[in-house]
Amino acid sequence: MKQYPVNLNLEGKKCIVVGGGRVAQRKVLGLMECGADLVVISPKLSPKLRELSNKKVIQYINRSYRRGDLKRAHLVIASTNIPDVNRQVAREAAELGVLVNVVSAPGISDFTVPGVLRRGEFTITVSTSGKSPALSRRLRVELESAFGEEYEVFTQILGKIRIKFQNISPENRKLVYTQVAMSSIPMLLREKRVKEAEKELKRITGLGFAEIGLSLR
Repeated sequence: MKQYPVNLNLEGKKCIVVGGGRVAQRKVLGLMECGADLVVISPKLSPKLRELSNKKVIQYINRSYRRGDLKRAHLVIASTNIPDVNRQVAREAAELGVLVNVVSAPGISDFTVPGVLRRGEFTITVSTSGKSPALSRRLRVELESAFGEEYEVFTQILGKIRIKFQNISPENRKLVYTQVAMSSIPMLLREKRVKEAEKELKRITGLGFAEIGLSLR
């Protein structure tokens, strides 16, 4: 079954993770990166999740899942080691119209969670539609070497350029965006040749890093 790829805005939205083990921990940490309002339901927690609960970073409900727990949730992940509980979570989520992922059962999930590579606001996701998380992890590792930390800075540059050139004609704006995006700037940044990267930006846009509001040292 083909899936429709999408990036969700979860900032400040209630997301519930049912389960408290290592798998649940990975899901919680991923949701935290997106600013989700997190609730974890489980009679037990991994040491890391316990630490997050003690610091009030997540809301912890210290018991097993009960019907009614998913009210007002925006997204739910079921990651317990009890298949029947995961199915109950999926059924309630379906009744409420809430997106649900059952980690061990992609077939009853609304979505699967891809492998993710983040460089600031630059994000690459890799998915096998739940068929092989191990392959997704392998590909993510390979992408890490191809897209280094320079892409975090390059994404900032592109964002600044969009703001600076938003009032020019659509044709010229597209030309500038495309030339910057296809330039050698990321390669130069990777090699720490910052002055040359700025020279390339000036060649295309007429603006240096300071002029677009970016400080690079």
